[in-house]
Amino acid sequence: MTTVTGTPSTTASWRARGLAALALALLASAGCAHREAATTAAWDPDSIPDAYVRPGGALMWPGAARAWYVTPEGHLYNGDWEVRLTPASGGVPAGPPRRIAAEERWRPVLRWTRTRGSVHFGFEAVALPGVAPRDTGLVASLEIVAQNRGPAAADAEVDVALAIPDAVPLFAAFDAPEPPEVPRWGGSGGLAPVQAWCRNPSQGAKLHAQWTLAPGASERLRIVLPVYPEPERALAAWARTSHAECVARARRYWNAALAEGASFELGDPEVERALRAAVVVLLACRERRGAEWVPIGGPFQYRDVWLRDGARVIQALTVTGHVRDARALASGLLGLQWPQGAFLSQRGQLDGTGQALWAFEQAFARGSAGDARARFADAAERAWRWSEWMRGMGREAGWRFATLMPYAEPRDNELTRAQLVGNDAWMLAGYRAAETLLRLAGRGALADSVAASRAAYLADFRAALDGCGSPDVPPSWQGVGRDWGNLTVAYPCRVLTPGDPRVVALARRVWRTSGGAGLLSYGARDSLQYYYGADLASWALVQGLRGEADSVLDAMLHWRTASGGAGELFSRAGDYGSNLPPHATSAAALATLLRQCLIFDDADTLMLTLGARSQWWRGARVRGAPTRWGSLDVAFRRAGDHAEWSWTAVPVWTLLALPPGTRLAHDPPPPLVRASDTRLLAPPGTRAARVELEPEPRGAS
Repeated sequence: MTTVTGTPSTTASWRARGLAALALALLASAGCAHREAATTAAWDPDSIPDAYVRPGGALMWPGAARAWYVTPEGHLYNGDWEVRLTPASGGVPAGPPRRIAAEERWRPVLRWTRTRGSVHFGFEAVALPGVAPRDTGLVASLEIVAQNRGPAAADAEVDVALAIPDAVPLFAAFDAPEPPEVPRWGGSGGLAPVQAWCRNPSQGAKLHAQWTLAPGASERLRIVLPVYPEPERALAAWARTSHAECVARARRYWNAALAEGASFELGDPEVERALRAAVVVLLACRERRGAEWVPIGGPFQYRDVWLRDGARVIQALTVTGHVRDARALASGLLGLQWPQGAFLSQRGQLDGTGQALWAFEQAFARGSAGDARARFADAAERAWRWSEWMRGMGREAGWRFATLMPYAEPRDNELTRAQLVGNDAWMLAGYRAAETLLRLAGRGALADSVAASRAAYLADFRAALDGCGSPDVPPSWQGVGRDWGNLTVAYPCRVLTPGDPRVVALARRVWRTSGGAGLLSYGARDSLQYYYGADLASWALVQGLRGEADSVLDAMLHWRTASGGAGELFSRAGDYGSNLPPHATSAAALATLLRQCLIFDDADTLMLTLGARSQWWRGARVRGAPTRWGSLDVAFRRAGDHAEWSWTAVPVWTLLALPPGTRLAHDPPPPLVRASDTRLLAPPGTRAARVELEPEPRGAS
């Protein structure tokens, strides 16, 4: 993987945008300032839940090519060098932190504590753009507060050592020098590049601070940590901004960044925080490739571009209202199209073409797009022609499954070399997306040709299903491999209808293998995969299996770190090994599923409150949600034995799902139409609905 620093013009644009966001945030009202003051009140990181057995945290920023990892030991590591923090009292080191938590479990202001005797060591760290005029740098401000909470005087000391990792590291920065440079401290105004800066004097790679603390007294140590070596003078200038102001700037930036998206007010603080944390990860897991933005899999070991991950990130940013950022990432993925027309980011992952086209359609079918649609329609046409060329060769060959996607070995989750069903499901989704993109660009005749070829492709797909001997949907046409891409056939690929018996049988089989709905086991029953079953949860929402979908959401909400991120693969005991959280696709899965519980627009009908929880029915509101029919505001609540909705009128039918545990007491008033005991339909142009409820019989689903 290669990161190219932006040209001066693109870099200036990025920095101008960041400064503009900070400037807008600084114009907050007195009410906002009051809320910020409340946020800065003391909070204990050890009080924040964490589902995993080892704490960890990420200090990251959009566009930065490196991030700081706060390790379970309470050190910091950036893939190049390590900052080892050893607090002690009475000559005995403090133990490791119990939690590494983010403010409100979403805002990336990280805190952790370590204690020895009566001395409490509090650590707070935050990251901001770097000191150099480029878009890849990042600087962390770290403040350590040693406080004596005992009745007698106590000594306290902190050793801070810069070092190259002794053992094989969990991840390595792609641009770390070989052999590694010996890290050194800066504390003055020289021009030499240094790896850390502090006003306190240092000796070689070590810095030592020591105090004698009276009862209740405290002392502070402030350290500045760039992710790339920076000149002493530049870091000294950067450090003139106090740690408290650095925290305030980061807080204002992230508040403003999230305010650009849709607003979700559910009356459920923990769910709202989980959504904010997911969006932070999605926004932060972006880098520059020249003038373009691209999505990356994560801030640490996954700093690369995968179409499998990037497509999900683009969709999640779109449906949560960050359409501009999603489209910028979609533009970056155009660079992964090969001259023949296919999209490929990793060897053997032939689902990438369909995923790229699907991501483009997700981003550009919602909201206005202007002239940018033409570029994506051109890319879609080339991809479609490549696929049809491949299918034409298959028809000439005439062997079984020849018109489907060829053999591939993705070297990923499927663990096989075969013709993967998921590759065809995604390619069919790509055909549907190509048709949409071409119609948006005013190329109706070509869109009709794509639609006709999709019908023929779909017939081949269904014939292969009928002839493969599987009672559901196998992972490959040869029947080998692990379930993965085949789980997408109903959603998001929409190759089979939600009620297709094969889809129902597939869901039952994988849920039975994993011990029920929720997070699915991957391989061994002890191993859980965070986003593996997310598509089945979306299918379950549409199918009316609210309990199954809610179990997936409940598991996703549980399996998060104290800083709000989620892992990718971990044991049921909560050990993620070297697969460090947060993962961008995990964040995308949570954000998308939460949005779909409220607003589902990936169909010809708008669907509202499919998975809205009872707590949300006390009164919830979503504002500014992009949909295929424009920006949508929706509000809903339950008032005694009535359910009420109001929403922006759309030119299609709207399906409304009732609160959990209730059904229609009688047929709804016209023009509303009963769809089932627990769902009703409102005709196009409707803006509000109110129906009478009664409890569902015990045992009803």
